[in-house]
Amino acid sequence: MTKRRLRSAGSILNLEDFAALARRRLPRAFAAYVSGGAGDGLALAAAREAFARWCFVPRVLRGTHDRSSRARILGRDYAMPIGISALGASAVLAYDGDIAMARAAFEAGVPYQLSANSITPLEEVIAVNPHAWFAAYFPAHRPTIDGVLARVARAGFGTLVITVDVPVAALREPETRAGYAMPFRFAPRILTDIALSPRWLFGTALRTFLKRGVPHIANIAATRGPHVFTRDIGQIGGADRFSWEDIRHIRAQWKGRLVLKGILSSEDARQAAREGVDAVIVSSHGGRLSDCMIAPLDALPEIRAACPDLTILLDGGVRRAGDALKAIALGADGVFIGRPFFYAAAVGGEAGIGHALRLLAREMDRELAFLGLLTPLEARDNRLRRRGALGTAP
Repeated sequence: MTKRRLRSAGSILNLEDFAALARRRLPRAFAAYVSGGAGDGLALAAAREAFARWCFVPRVLRGTHDRSSRARILGRDYAMPIGISALGASAVLAYDGDIAMARAAFEAGVPYQLSANSITPLEEVIAVNPHAWFAAYFPAHRPTIDGVLARVARAGFGTLVITVDVPVAALREPETRAGYAMPFRFAPRILTDIALSPRWLFGTALRTFLKRGVPHIANIAATRGPHVFTRDIGQIGGADRFSWEDIRHIRAQWKGRLVLKGILSSEDARQAAREGVDAVIVSSHGGRLSDCMIAPLDALPEIRAACPDLTILLDGGVRRAGDALKAIALGADGVFIGRPFFYAAAVGGEAGIGHALRLLAREMDRELAFLGLLTPLEARDNRLRRRGALGTAP
């Protein structure tokens, strides 16, 4: 576990407690970047609200003393079926955020995804977490694809996650109104925000510039990618020509585990399985792309029914260990969490992330005991109900 403890740990009792603290420390535009969703925020809210519609029927006197939160995902044992999702700007919002997340995840024994949109070179990240996954954004350009694949394999990553749901750049109105943009621009409104956020200015921005110089999007290409002020960052916004043909090409080249992130359709999940993909992540990209998308938890049962033998993970709306158990009951093998770890990093760096993971681990242990479950997988034992209704889960 992380040796350094979070100074304000006593007042942070759950993941949501990090959000308010982080908003007070981050420039307003950056806080809006993290928290904002697409359109009117309907998809963002739906991902969270989907969990409230379900509850468990507990069983008692089962002798849960020997309960265990451990889970096996893609051939590796983890301390619990909850991981840290890919967060592209983590080292912009928190000093050395990518390293902090990778190291905290490794010490806690949970999955961690490094985003291609990160500013810390992937070679540095795999050095502190040899089990890290790499989450790529690919253009429909074979030389670029092959170059990135070679770099990721050479670094030692064993699991490649391909983000498949961003064909074009998204527009998130809250962050646009707050002045956030990429490429980054020092508009007067941003400068005012930064001046009013001295902890971020001195603790993150200046430390990052002193250590790394101008931040680059380090992992989007076979060599160091563009810096955050460049006007030519189009490939990060998506590739509308990227297709199943490119997935076939990648599957033929990549010898490790292959995961597709951004699947919400059972037909797409079946296609992924036919292409030899090892897992899919059911995700609406945090509600950050389109307001018209189904909530990941609502899409999950149909995808599991369509692909009973495929590893299926869920990313979207998870804030409690109980949410993870609900997702597992509906067919997931594990879940990932994004925004709260952004906030935890902004509040306390590696110590904040470590505290967040300990909170989840304690929640998971309590929920297993209270629900009469010996393992997370026992959540599938026909005990999930629609809240306020009789009958069983679908």
